[in-house]
Amino acid sequence: MPINQRKAGVILSYLSMSLNILIGFLYLPILLRYLGKAEYGLYQLMGSVIAYLAVMDFGLSSTITRYYSRYLALNDHKRQSNVLAVSSIIYSLISVILVILGSIIYLNLDKVFSNSLSIYELIKAKQIFIIMLINVAITIPSHIFTAIINSHERFIFLRVLSIIQTVMQPILILFIMRYRADAVSLVVVQSVLNIITIVLKAYYSFCQIGVQIKLYFYDKIFIREILVFSFFIFMNTIIDQIYWKTGHIILGIISGTSVVAIYSIAIQLVMYYINFSANINSVFLPRISAITARTEDMTEINQIFNKVGRIQFTIMSLILTGFVLYGREFMGIWIGKDFVNAYYMSLVIMIPLTIPLIQNMGIIILQAKNKHAFRSKIYFIIAIINIVISIPLAKLYGGLGPALGTAMGLFIGNIVVINIYYHRVIGINIIAFTKEIYSMSIPAFISLAIGTIIKWYLEVKTLEVLVLNIIVYTFIFISFMWLLGFNDYEKGLLKNGCLRIKKRMGKLIGLTD
Repeated sequence: MPINQRKAGVILSYLSMSLNILIGFLYLPILLRYLGKAEYGLYQLMGSVIAYLAVMDFGLSSTITRYYSRYLALNDHKRQSNVLAVSSIIYSLISVILVILGSIIYLNLDKVFSNSLSIYELIKAKQIFIIMLINVAITIPSHIFTAIINSHERFIFLRVLSIIQTVMQPILILFIMRYRADAVSLVVVQSVLNIITIVLKAYYSFCQIGVQIKLYFYDKIFIREILVFSFFIFMNTIIDQIYWKTGHIILGIISGTSVVAIYSIAIQLVMYYINFSANINSVFLPRISAITARTEDMTEINQIFNKVGRIQFTIMSLILTGFVLYGREFMGIWIGKDFVNAYYMSLVIMIPLTIPLIQNMGIIILQAKNKHAFRSKIYFIIAIINIVISIPLAKLYGGLGPALGTAMGLFIGNIVVINIYYHRVIGINIIAFTKEIYSMSIPAFISLAIGTIIKWYLEVKTLEVLVLNIIVYTFIFISFMWLLGFNDYEKGLLKNGCLRIKKRMGKLIGLTD
């Protein structure tokens, strides 16, 4: 049963991620048509403000799962109940503090955004903020139910519930938009659906799993451990908020909601880009941990680092060069010419972001060697510098300013500093890795050049022509990678993948047994 749950959970996770991306592409243009640029920007602006309160979860959900699972394995029912009770108390305190901080922010929204928002927008901003605040205050304590269900390995229930919410939310929102198209209605629908999801998780935890939440004693050791364990998770969450949400707030204060709307589209495209990076790293953690426990020699780890990095570079460089070629036309066809500037904002971030995405294996190596604290500290410092840089840049260049600030932060922290640390302290051979990637960059740039020539003669004005260009470019890219970039291992992967697809298609149409 647990094995089936895990397999089904993995499959459903990929299905959920794919649905999120697909529905996002289909749903967003329609939503923008209903709301308009300013109203959508207002919604994104308040969402970015409230996101800073949402990080007060402190990563406790993962921590609770870790400790609750330990007592579950030991069949210690008393400590299971006690962990959940102590966690409930901590969550309740967090929610109270969150509401107090949220109330202070609510009372000062006029002062913060008085120069960029109209009186009408400020009234709506307050309405949106208070609904979001209530939603977050309810959501944070509910993370305990997610931890319970994960610990009992009931992955199918969680993933199916997530898929249902992913599908139902845009359907209900667009239905409501036909009668009242504003951001307040949008957040009300989201909040109601979220509360229904929380109730279902609570019902499943109590009635299907049969958990008990009972305080037997105040476990000071557990509280201390849970806070220490959560600290670096919390730091990483804060860093993510600074990188991907602060730009919205800076632009909301300086430029207004319309610019926030365009910038939020750019960040959404960046998030899609991150999702497309092959998430194959986590499966290597046990193997990397075993190697580091056995020997200090980095030869085998460097081989894995290079092998995974090359595969990820193939995926990311195809997407990036394709976006360079056709991203502007795609934006115009997808959500209209008013949002074309989002192409430049997202591209400025995606180019330096590509390096850390193809080096994600480095994070696994740091975890295996218990050296991840340095990375969190450096990234936090760079994230603060990012804010300082982004404010004057936003005044000079509007929405492009925070994108440039984020790109600079990525370059300094995620490329320069972390690679020096990888090479000198951890022992990852970054010079050898750079040579590997350089050899694969040549066919990528050749493909980009040929794609540019084809685009010159085959101008993209319709969706059909865009799709045709993308198909042709993908074929060109893979062909040059095969001739000039791939090694024998990568050619074998592609051959095996094509054979599997051919075999499955044959079975589907009845050509083979």
